[in-house]
Amino acid sequence: MHKFLCYIKKNWTITVLLAIILVAFFVRFYKFDEWLYFKMDQSRDALLISRAVNDGPGYLPLLGARAGSTKLKHGFLRLGPVFYYFQYLSGKIFNSTEPYVFAYPDLFFSILAIPTLYLISRLYFSRKYSLMITAMYAFSFIIIQYSRFSWNPNALQFFLLLAFYGLLKMLNEPNKKKRKWWIATWATGAVIGSQLHFFGFFSLMGISGLLIIFHFKLWSRTEIKACFEEKLLKKIVTYAGIIILVFLIFYIPVIISDSRKNFQNSKNFIEAIGSKPANKPLSDKIQKGITENLKYYCLITTSQCYENSHMQKEWPAIVLTGAILLGGFILIIRSLKKEIDPLKKDFLLLLLTWVGIFFIITIPVSFQLRPRFFIVVFAVPFIFLGLIFNYLEERLGKKKALPVALFLTAGIVGWNSHGTYQWFKEQAKSQKSAFSVKRTLILKNKDGVTLGELQRVSDYIYAHRKTGATIYYYVKPEHVRPIDYLLLQKQDKSLKFSNMKLNGDPQAQFFAITPAKSGLTPVTKKFKEAIAIISSQQIGQLKVWEIAFPNRFINPNFKFKATAGEKDRLYWKDVFSIKMKKNTKQ
Repeated sequence: MHKFLCYIKKNWTITVLLAIILVAFFVRFYKFDEWLYFKMDQSRDALLISRAVNDGPGYLPLLGARAGSTKLKHGFLRLGPVFYYFQYLSGKIFNSTEPYVFAYPDLFFSILAIPTLYLISRLYFSRKYSLMITAMYAFSFIIIQYSRFSWNPNALQFFLLLAFYGLLKMLNEPNKKKRKWWIATWATGAVIGSQLHFFGFFSLMGISGLLIIFHFKLWSRTEIKACFEEKLLKKIVTYAGIIILVFLIFYIPVIISDSRKNFQNSKNFIEAIGSKPANKPLSDKIQKGITENLKYYCLITTSQCYENSHMQKEWPAIVLTGAILLGGFILIIRSLKKEIDPLKKDFLLLLLTWVGIFFIITIPVSFQLRPRFFIVVFAVPFIFLGLIFNYLEERLGKKKALPVALFLTAGIVGWNSHGTYQWFKEQAKSQKSAFSVKRTLILKNKDGVTLGELQRVSDYIYAHRKTGATIYYYVKPEHVRPIDYLLLQKQDKSLKFSNMKLNGDPQAQFFAITPAKSGLTPVTKKFKEAIAIISSQQIGQLKVWEIAFPNRFINPNFKFKATAGEKDRLYWKDVFSIKMKKNTKQ
């Protein structure tokens, strides 16, 4: 026991960091499957990847999820497919297509982001302050929420931090061999991050590009001329080769898809960039951008400021967040005026460009901002607090500054822990009753319906099915695909089902899934037919009904047609089948 205590004392940094990671994992994994957020996007992705898991990697797509819901001239703009490949690997590793298995990669990367932030912080801060920054990040309510479900932007928080860590090390590594590995690290983080969200793409490219310009002073003619010297030119070519190689490894599917689809996705990308954002004056967009940035930074930092109607009551959280951002910005400018270590200077320049570039790219879409856009800057307010801790130490000395820093850290962690606790309470109550959920902040529609509730609804439908019947069910649009997917998970080949439509099917069996508070009102409003209730059960916020339409016309010649899936994609099986056909002709 004595040796163990001595080891902990000697390695207190690792011990504290491991404790932070373990507690952060517990909070993220607690009731992970039952309280999982599983809506339209999640069920669409699960349906797509489950086929690849079951039938082989030939069914993996060459492009990823849609970037927005707006259809362009050449179809939908899509991201790269790396998010889907992470899900596929998870499905194969756990030999399962359960929805929570496809969410494991986002959980995994959210945990990896914690030690990565610590490593970045150590480039500038002491071990004590780096641990404080890491703890505040690890227990931020909104960061925890984005770690507990599957969505393509969620893993961006890790790959962005990985890219920035690699970039800072690359710019300040004197060893040529090691520098190559740091270039590969930065390129990997940036290339994968660029496939997870277009905000991530523009942020990573803009921030990295500006920092490289600042570091090498590429506005100077002398520095530009130096780049064309033979020795330096060889290095640049070598480093560019590494970046291109990493890019090709992760973008080969996108390149193949575009070459076979007449550069459809590239054309959509160009069109999307050139499309006009919200038709508002620039001054209104800037003003809205400032208020939205302050609101969402407040949410990240304190777990507050999540409802516009209560913003007046949140003034302590807003004032604190504003003070952190303003104080951090002033301290960056102040420190950059001094002669400091090159690595620390690059660290401060990274922070400055990080916040600046992000704010600039939010201006055109300031009226459409959502919490997910701020995944890019999840770490920023906590790093700014680290700068304030450093300043307090400079002014007050280590002994006086440390208690203040610990107090502020405990306050931020406590504030966010309270927010997480309140959210968990809402989730628990919503599983048993029609409880209004306010803290599920993923989409505008905060119904808070979880996988556990949807799973029990699908179990009810399956248990009440009639032999040979075709099941038609009514549910609001965001739950159609999830119910489809959960019924498919029954792996019953005799089970036929579709979204509800009144038709002449003589074997039709009807179900309705509605908010428990609404009863059957949504169904009667839509179909305007007499309804007979056969059975019903309340499941948390939902109520599932087996119903019949007594006046329905029945056609003995009716034929059931299954709903078609997405057709605008290429899969690896399509690529290889085309090659095989060409080979056989030759």
